[in-house]
Amino acid sequence: MDGRVSLHKLEVFCAVVEHGGVGRAADHLYVTQPVVSGHIRQLEARLGADLFRRVRQRLELTDAGHAAYTWARETLRRSTELDRELAGLTSGTGGAAAVATSMTVGSYLLPPILTDFARANPHARITVHVFDPDQIWEALTSGLCDLAVPIAPRIPYGRGLTGQLLGHQDLVLVVAPDAPHPAGDEIAPADLARLPFVSTPRGSIRRDLEDSALADLGITDRTVTIEFGHPEAIKHAVRAGLGVALLFHASVAADLADGTLRQVRIAGARPRLPVFAVVRATKHPTPLQRKLITTIAGALTA
Repeated sequence: MDGRVSLHKLEVFCAVVEHGGVGRAADHLYVTQPVVSGHIRQLEARLGADLFRRVRQRLELTDAGHAAYTWARETLRRSTELDRELAGLTSGTGGAAAVATSMTVGSYLLPPILTDFARANPHARITVHVFDPDQIWEALTSGLCDLAVPIAPRIPYGRGLTGQLLGHQDLVLVVAPDAPHPAGDEIAPADLARLPFVSTPRGSIRRDLEDSALADLGITDRTVTIEFGHPEAIKHAVRAGLGVALLFHASVAADLADGTLRQVRIAGARPRLPVFAVVRATKHPTPLQRKLITTIAGALTA
């Protein structure tokens, strides 16, 4: 094996594998197909092995190709982290942290915390990536992100990840300010089943979390009048009188403060969901990243 293998050739190789062919990889990389093919030929020459075979007009990895792909992904992952890690080997006031999170956490919970953190640590580079819940774990294992801050009922430890509980986020029952039902500021859990709900689509992780919280209150059957995939759309429907909604406190705090939504407490209950910091089990967070995790935990328990 020739040791002179560039990271760029590994990126091209991985693009061919992940995009299913030379043409699609070329489109993704904004280069021509001959350029991609040339990189693959040179990589095969330097590795001393054929990486692909053609089967029915499709490229498939050889056994050597599978081994090379695993090595290439790990090499690229480590290269994307190296700059952040080297920059962060300080007292914790400098460096970089890339955070993976979901839409609600990234839109409402983290912005004020991270804004204050960036103001207090002006030499830090903080990047937040918002993903669908299932993509968060891939962002960690690929090395794109240093840590994840999800609201999740479970961590996929089998994928080489480890989690730390940071705190909890309350689920708040909200209604339109002039909604006749429920008329008061408090409702018994058993009465929730009689209310129309605005929620996220069935089958989404956010809906599963909400259904689980309601099941803990004994509510397993309810009416959902309309479903939206974004908290702002859900709040709009609630204000229009289509129903009530269970939303994370961070996403409705401003609406409750300005009176565009009204909170109804659930008697004797406080539904809430855990917020974690998740990293790869083999990763050693830099001082800055550890400081960021501690800051988020402190904000959630304040």
